[in-house]
Amino acid sequence: MLGKARWSVLVAVVAALSFGSMAQADVPPALGENASALNAMAQTWPVLQSAAQSYGQLAPYAAATWAGPGPRKQTLYGYWEQCHNTRWDSVTQNLVTGGLDIAGDAEAEAYAIQAVAMDYPQQLSEYLVQLVQSGNPQGNALANQIMAQKGPLLSALNSLTTLLNTTGEQLGNAMGPNSTLQPLPISHWQAGIGDAPNLSAVQYIPGPNNGAPIGWASFVPANSIYARLQDICPTGTASLPRIPLKGQVMQAANQAIADEPDLAQMVQPLGTGSTWTVPAIDDGFYPEMNTQVRQQLVAALASDETGIAGYMAPITQSLLQYNQEVQVIQKEIAAAQGTEG
Repeated sequence: MLGKARWSVLVAVVAALSFGSMAQADVPPALGENASALNAMAQTWPVLQSAAQSYGQLAPYAAATWAGPGPRKQTLYGYWEQCHNTRWDSVTQNLVTGGLDIAGDAEAEAYAIQAVAMDYPQQLSEYLVQLVQSGNPQGNALANQIMAQKGPLLSALNSLTTLLNTTGEQLGNAMGPNSTLQPLPISHWQAGIGDAPNLSAVQYIPGPNNGAPIGWASFVPANSIYARLQDICPTGTASLPRIPLKGQVMQAANQAIADEPDLAQMVQPLGTGSTWTVPAIDDGFYPEMNTQVRQQLVAALASDETGIAGYMAPITQSLLQYNQEVQVIQKEIAAAQGTEG
């Protein structure tokens, strides 16, 4: 994904502890921005992983009740009429977008974590050079404090970047032609950054059978006076609350692009969000979604998200460890700045 961090400047700082006439060093703004972004991503990544894991439990939503064609109702005149599946119309189709959102979020976040995690020590090394050249005894003391954290920081970074190299490739390939995941039964789709569905909060409240029928028997013209003598199709309302992740992931992605502009070509397309289409069939009177395809689609996404959660799992602990080391250094810098101000 990205090259190795260049630590030569940071390592050389210890040997460069000479004092000049510069004023007290200013903390580079990017140092705090990176630390803040890392702290946010350390919270977001486990939520994404959990969302992918819960998405793997989607078997009930792939059933005919949720993603099938909807019920057929018989009128008083003996005609069979095809009704909409109100569950699909109001909830299940959003599950598909949500599944693609999780994949897009994970890919963007993986790029962002690596870019920001590797830019932080670069900014830190520049700050250390300023500290040791400042001629300020307190700056020298702070530099030595930070250098004492070098070992744990390096160790945590090495562990994290090794895992991220693998995960980034896996997440990128998961949505590509070389994927080992179950292929999606549609040809037009794009994973992107978006909010994840909160599957534990899905609600469906059935309504009365007073909806207008949608389809007609082949021998009953759509303009027949008998066609709408009854409103017999079931109605209902459904809700699918979202886990608000889009803003957090976009913020991390923007910070990553600021640190590593070359990432823009990979991350920015994800910012347009997830899109997909399902092929439709037409019986001559009304268009109907290919219900077999949409049932397969929900089932495939459920299977694939289980794999994506598996890719994400190794990162969580290493990210938390690296973030912890970064935040320790930031607290030391903040404390020193406070005493010097």
